[in-house]
Amino acid sequence: MGFSFKLPFLSRKKKSAGGDLLVAAPESLDGTSSAASGAASGKAAGSKPAVSAGAPASPAAGGAGAAPGKKKGLSKRTLRIGLCVLAGLVVLGGAAGGGWWWVKTHSPEHAVEQLVLAFRNGDAAAFERRVDMDRVVDQLMAVELKASGVQGAATPDAREAAQLREVLRQALLALPVGTAGERKREDLLPPDFREQVGAFIPAIAEHAGDRAVVSVPVKNEALETSFDLRVEMVDGKDGWKVTGLVDPDGQLAAHAAALERIRARERAAAAEENARIAERLAGLVRLDRTLVGIDTLSGGRNFKTLVIQVTGANQSTQTLGRVVVDCAVRDEAGRVLRTLKLVRGMQIRPGETFAESWVIDLDEAEPKDVPLLNAERLTGQSTVRSVVLATGESIVIKGE
Repeated sequence: MGFSFKLPFLSRKKKSAGGDLLVAAPESLDGTSSAASGAASGKAAGSKPAVSAGAPASPAAGGAGAAPGKKKGLSKRTLRIGLCVLAGLVVLGGAAGGGWWWVKTHSPEHAVEQLVLAFRNGDAAAFERRVDMDRVVDQLMAVELKASGVQGAATPDAREAAQLREVLRQALLALPVGTAGERKREDLLPPDFREQVGAFIPAIAEHAGDRAVVSVPVKNEALETSFDLRVEMVDGKDGWKVTGLVDPDGQLAAHAAALERIRARERAAAAEENARIAERLAGLVRLDRTLVGIDTLSGGRNFKTLVIQVTGANQSTQTLGRVVVDCAVRDEAGRVLRTLKLVRGMQIRPGETFAESWVIDLDEAEPKDVPLLNAERLTGQSTVRSVVLATGESIVIKGE
């Protein structure tokens, strides 16, 4: 059984048996069938139908035969439109994704993430890429010189300045590595600063144009204090970089105030404890008097000595193995000219009295000895600093 087909939008010429040339008109763009077009043409010309009744119907003439061709053409057209839309969406999605990634990688938040990863991984090179080393070192150097009281003509020369800059640079690079050496509680940054920074990503506190401020919470366990380290970042040709601290003088002043508060608290606690220790020492040793004088001896040449004599007694029921006495020597005006630590190493039995003397050479050429030699009258005041019992127990007053 034979069949025929035609491609949409294409015309086909066929020569009939009678010699007439028949033309199958293509489908119109508005969807009108070719059979309708042929009928209209035939009616207008007054001619007979081109196809005899006995001849097989052409696919173009029958409505049932034209439907499959029309459906097939619409499917391809729809496919082309769908592909174009899909390609457009892919392009738009790629452009949007690329724009989002560019914005993300050129934001201060991304720079902060990289700094945190540098601390977390101990990567000094990654840390240096996000820090303007020259500006930060300049700021640290100015703070260091100001703290040490150096100014004007006393500023270091070029060689000393270069050495100081290198020291500060190496100390800065050691922060993410954790090799900055043993930190003291007087330092602004605590010993576990690297671990604290690497634990989480700090927030951007301020962001205006090419400048941002990062607030880094820091906890100092030694000082029992917490504060926010405010770090400035600037967007330059190499991206966002740390340029230093925001108001370093203010942050250092706040740290110094916190340090002084903890020291005052410690001094108060130490004074309270020392009062209890002094009361116990007073029950062990009684100091009766302290005599101070300048003695001149002749032995081929004249020289002077400071003589101190302390008398007292063991008023406890225990044997004392070692007694340390602090003695302050004052002049007639009450000024303290010398503070001495006097040690008696001999045992003192319960109830036994003692008198111990100490002789200290003085030199007229020594500036510290001149006030002692020129004083009209010297007096001494002694207190027990520590006692070691025969059992080995030490009772010591804490202090400087």
